[in-house]
Amino acid sequence: MKTSRAAIATAWIWALVLVPAGLAGQEASRVLGSVREPAGGALGGANVFLLETLEGALTDSAGIFSFESAARGPVTLVVQRFGYLEVRRAIQLPLAVPVPIVMEPAPVALEPIRIEAGTYRLGSLPDVILSDLDVVRTPGAAADPFRAIQTFPGLQSVGEGAGLFVRGGDLSETRVMLDGATVISPFRLDSDRTVSFGRFDPFQLQGTHFSAGGFGVEYGDALSAVADLRSVGKPTRSELDLGASVAGVSGRVTLDVSESFGVRATASRSDTGLLMRLNGRRSEFDQVPQSTDLSGGAEWSYRKGGSVKAFGLYQSDRVGVLVDDPGYSGTFRSDARADLLAISGFDAFGALGLAWGVASSGSRKDEDFGAFRLERDDRLTQARAKIDVHVSPGIELAAGAELENRRADLAGAVPTGSHDSAPGAPTTVFASREVGSRLGGFGEVDIQPWNALRLVLGVRADHSSFTERVTADPRVSVSWRPTAYLTLTGAWGVFHQIPDPLLFEPTLGDPGLPAMSARHLIGGVTYDDGDQLIRVEAYRKQYDSLVSQNRDHSVRGGGTGEATGIDVFLKGELGVLGLTGRAAYSFIDSERTDPNSGELASSPFDVTHTLNVVLTRNLTEWMEVGAAWRAATGIPFTPVENAALDPDRDVWAPVYGAPMSERLPNYSRFDLSASVLQSFWRDNLTVFYVSVMNVFDRRNTSEYRYNNDYSGRIPLRSPFNRTIYFGATTTVPF
Repeated sequence: MKTSRAAIATAWIWALVLVPAGLAGQEASRVLGSVREPAGGALGGANVFLLETLEGALTDSAGIFSFESAARGPVTLVVQRFGYLEVRRAIQLPLAVPVPIVMEPAPVALEPIRIEAGTYRLGSLPDVILSDLDVVRTPGAAADPFRAIQTFPGLQSVGEGAGLFVRGGDLSETRVMLDGATVISPFRLDSDRTVSFGRFDPFQLQGTHFSAGGFGVEYGDALSAVADLRSVGKPTRSELDLGASVAGVSGRVTLDVSESFGVRATASRSDTGLLMRLNGRRSEFDQVPQSTDLSGGAEWSYRKGGSVKAFGLYQSDRVGVLVDDPGYSGTFRSDARADLLAISGFDAFGALGLAWGVASSGSRKDEDFGAFRLERDDRLTQARAKIDVHVSPGIELAAGAELENRRADLAGAVPTGSHDSAPGAPTTVFASREVGSRLGGFGEVDIQPWNALRLVLGVRADHSSFTERVTADPRVSVSWRPTAYLTLTGAWGVFHQIPDPLLFEPTLGDPGLPAMSARHLIGGVTYDDGDQLIRVEAYRKQYDSLVSQNRDHSVRGGGTGEATGIDVFLKGELGVLGLTGRAAYSFIDSERTDPNSGELASSPFDVTHTLNVVLTRNLTEWMEVGAAWRAATGIPFTPVENAALDPDRDVWAPVYGAPMSERLPNYSRFDLSASVLQSFWRDNLTVFYVSVMNVFDRRNTSEYRYNNDYSGRIPLRSPFNRTIYFGATTTVPF
């Protein structure tokens, strides 16, 4: 029997992969024109898009733009290019003639600085680095926003899951939010026996504010990073989108009810049985991965500058995968559910802006494997408010507060020794309810004395009933633009995070744990001329009061750690074969207290080198192909050096060597994808897609498994052998 990670990953990455039903929200209505200077010269590289739908394209070297639009009737065409004044033109679709645009050179004065240390903006806005279609078309990302974020610098390649391991930090150190609400279960199949996947469809999202460190005081309870997702707003048209693939079916309805109100609803069902049979892997499962997803949203603009948005999500998934451990061979079973309801709003009153939100995020997980059993039911209820005040040109003030209530019902049994999981093995039984609240507040001043300099100063304070302590986090960031294309950035700050409620459980945990803490120091430089982007950042993180579980599930607090590294990001047109691409490289040297030995050792997330390269090319107007290469240093692990027989249980107990003293072999994977668009009737767009994961069928090692007496170890192949996936989506307007 093979490891669960391989089986789970292949099933789920294709169950959720590539073009969801929402991709069919485009249609074949041509927007065509040219962009020139006042003297008549062509302007290549201009960004041309429709304000209402954000559909668009870049002009070619002859200044020509051409793209398909889902819109009809009056729309606003926006044209932007660095060094020129923005142009907005009201047009009527479908067009009768091409649209000529003349752009005037911009004044010498620079725009206010937007670049911040450690921060990347992703989404469907004109100035972002990664759009929703980029997420879908990134080979190997499986249409998962989190996997697409993994192609950015600062994220270590730790396994094949969707988890965000940022600059030496654990998965739990990244706070994931949707419309300002914390999501306590952002990943499905999130366990040490499975490979996780993100819960969000990229077409549910308008944009993502991702910070790899040094983030502002608005964000608390996060040690390493923040991924702040924003759901899509009011739809601009009514339509039905349908999709089918080898792993499931999906459908989406969008209703443009009025100029001020619209709703969306999505349903999907995944069953990977056929996919597993086609790829020869059905025998690895007792229960193939299956899921049901329901989501919906609405937005109401009740007046100019004022709106309310709601988003709801319910998901369930289950799997039973065969696992072969040295002490027990059996079936690992997981049955999980998650839900989210987030209501948020914004209103502006002159120089004052008010943002608010209330939300409830829940998660239920039942797992068992031999003697191991875990039942966990979590609920996070939260409310927040933030006020922004424009004091004067160049000075902005912000203040806010948030209140959270966390409840976790925990019950189960864990083997007293991690080497013996067979039924009947000695276990520690636990059952408790952990309840606590957190109250936080912050204040911040954003100063731009002139457009080439920006300084942000802030402080936040939090009190948690779990720790019964108050923490204070001062933070500062600075950006300086000495030339039109060059920006220097820096950030320093203190960050705290409350440990997971499971770690306060009195039987295995420690009710007296304090908040974990980290200090960030970041410096960087960015070159951006509008066509090419180059970004380099160096950082240092220092940890205190870290908390983690050892291999026997006991909790150890008081850990320390440090991470030092350099990140490099490149993006632009290559000028060869019409290719557009991006490349991200990360170097890190990190260590933290090993929970098993108490010694300072390499961090489990210390992936020294990580490289991601993504290339795309439009072969024709209707066909795009992409390729991605991912390479990384193998992760460290603690080897087994010997074993002793337990005569009472007739099971061998391993004797471990120095903590994190060996590494897995280096990792490498090459992926390809292609999509073809066709229109079969008026206002229809049908998309056919195919993807090949691990094209060269490289045998990457995900972990080592030992034989029964630990005298030999076996390299287990990582989840993705060569796999082909295909499907189609179509749209039906009404």
